[in-house]
Amino acid sequence: MIDGNITEFIDQLYYGQEIVFIYKEKKYFIQGWWSDDKTETTMILTEVDEKPFEGYLWEYHADKMATCAEAFLKAPLWDGKDFMQIQEEVTWGDW
Repeated sequence: MIDGNITEFIDQLYYGQEIVFIYKEKKYFIQGWWSDDKTETTMILTEVDEKPFEGYLWEYHADKMATCAEAFLKAPLWDGKDFMQIQEEVTWGDW
């Protein structure tokens, strides 16, 4: 991971914290949250750009944030590759 540590990135992901990262000149935003009654977690991935919002690139619901994080790390979202396969080319970004 460029400008960051993959272990710290994953730690933040497991807590559902807001993370911005760049891959192949595209900026992405991922975050997670708990339902009001704390029975479900949701994690979403969006692309940060100038276009109007057209929906999430990826969305996952589970009973634990860790389950959402693990699903994200394994999802083949980048030309059939998962995040761990591309992470060496990912820049941990900022707004």
